[in-house]
Amino acid sequence: MEQRWSRIAWAHWPVDPCQVAALLPPGLEPDTFDGSAWVGLVPFQMSDLRLPGTLAGLSSAVGVDSFGEVNVRTYVRGPGGRTGVWFATLDADRLLAVVTARVAFGLPYRLASARCRVTTVDGSEELAWTSVRREDGARAELRVRPGDGPPRRAAPGLEGFLVERYSLYSWWHGHLLEGSLSHQPWRVRSARLIAADTGTVTAAGIDVTGEPHVLVGEPVDVRVHPFHRVRPSVPDGGTVPRMRLLERVAE
Repeated sequence: MEQRWSRIAWAHWPVDPCQVAALLPPGLEPDTFDGSAWVGLVPFQMSDLRLPGTLAGLSSAVGVDSFGEVNVRTYVRGPGGRTGVWFATLDADRLLAVVTARVAFGLPYRLASARCRVTTVDGSEELAWTSVRREDGARAELRVRPGDGPPRRAAPGLEGFLVERYSLYSWWHGHLLEGSLSHQPWRVRSARLIAADTGTVTAAGIDVTGEPHVLVGEPVDVRVHPFHRVRPSVPDGGTVPRMRLLERVAE
C-alpha cells in the first residue's frame, strides 16, 4: 500500500515510562531516551492512498484517497528488542479508512473531523491542525510556526529517535502484529508551538505537561508493507492486565 504524507507536525512530551507501560500489550515495553518515554501528538495529511494490485483504483473511487489524521503515539521495543511505534489512538475523517484499519490491522482508528489550516502570520507560515472526535468529543489542536531555516535531516539523538521510525505494532484478536514502512529519510525543520489542546492525549490515559519538542516535516511518499504476527495469541480465558486502553478503543 502506498500513500503520501504532508503537512506533518510532531509535538512530543517526555513522560514516566510507567505511564506508557500501563497501556501496552504483552510483548512490548517502552523505548526510552535519556530515561524518559516520549508521547507524541502527530497530525498529518494522508493523500494519494493506493491499495495494492487490482485494488489500486478502489481508494479513489470510494473517496478515501485523501484525509486528515491526528494520532497519539509512543515508542516501544518488541520481541527481540526491535523498536517501533505504538499508537494509542488515530483519529481520521474518513469512515471507510477508519473501519478498514481497525478490522484489517487492529489499529485503534476513530472517526473525527481532522482539519488543517495553513496561514501566513507576520510573514511566517503557520500550520494549524484541529480534530474533534465523533465518539466522545475528545479534541486535539496543534498550531505551530516553522523556523526560517531550510529543511534538513533529523539531527542524531532525540530528533532521530522521535521521527525516524519504520516499524509499528498493533494488537489484533489476541495477537501482537508488526508492520513496517519505507520512505526517504525525513527532512525536518524546528518549529515553535503557538497553541496546543491535548485532549486526545489525556483521553488515551497519558498526562503530559510543559513545553513539547516540536518539529515539522516535508512531504514523503510512503510504502506500507504487510503486517505479520510476532507473538503467540493469548490463551482463551487469559487476562491481559495492561489492555484497558485497547478494550476501550474497541468498544
